[in-house]
Amino acid sequence: MALTEDTLRKPTDPLQEGLELRLYSMRMCPYAQRARLVLAAKGVKYNCINIDLNNKPDWFFDYNPYGEVPVVIHNGNNVYESLICAEYLEDAFSTPTLYSSEPMKRAWEKIYFNHWTKKGIPAFYSLLKAGHLDPELTNRLNEHVATMDQFLKKADTPYFHGNTPGFPDYMIWPWFERIPMMGEITGYKVDETKYPTITAWVARMWKDPVVQECKIDGRLFVEHYGKYRTGKPDFTIGADAKRAPVEEALENLDGLRDPKTRFKQT
Repeated sequence: MALTEDTLRKPTDPLQEGLELRLYSMRMCPYAQRARLVLAAKGVKYNCINIDLNNKPDWFFDYNPYGEVPVVIHNGNNVYESLICAEYLEDAFSTPTLYSSEPMKRAWEKIYFNHWTKKGIPAFYSLLKAGHLDPELTNRLNEHVATMDQFLKKADTPYFHGNTPGFPDYMIWPWFERIPMMGEITGYKVDETKYPTITAWVARMWKDPVVQECKIDGRLFVEHYGKYRTGKPDFTIGADAKRAPVEEALENLDGLRDPKTRFKQT
């Protein structure tokens, strides 16, 4: 359960009673959503602070030198990078465990989400940046969707973790939650006749209470990514207070920022 705020609290500010940690996030960020999914799966009560990545305070770079989210503040210490944050939360809050206890199965769970991270996510953003169904970029994304489909088919389980959603499912899910947005912007969709195993997984994941707790309004996705892909991101979409977006050349949709917002200001 998250106490979500747009009020910018410092890591040293005391947590509200009953909360165990502070997570710096951004509503639309799929990388930060990984941490939120793990926290929801474990029932951790925490303070979620949404950062406007165009207007980061200098002190934020003391906790993540890249100036990105997520950042976890727990027991006075900081952890950053999405997979590292998720792994830390898995270890720090042991119940329920989201990995298999069997070493080989656990290794393959990591192979699943590492393939999607290294291959699927860049293909996703390349097509999004194009803004239309470029044949080469569409085929590239389909190639990695097909790999995920075959992984799950070979595993012969409802989820990448096994009979219930687990760590690999939650590391992969945020981008599949955004596929309908991709359809709105580019016309892309996952062909259920070609990739029936992964489309069935998507349907099952939508019914997961953890996914439901962490889901984001699809209309906000379209608004956010419609601006993001053109190099004019607005990181306050969905918040009550709005600030003017910082225009920048879009270099990397995975989180690199223009020098004006990427580095600590002096």
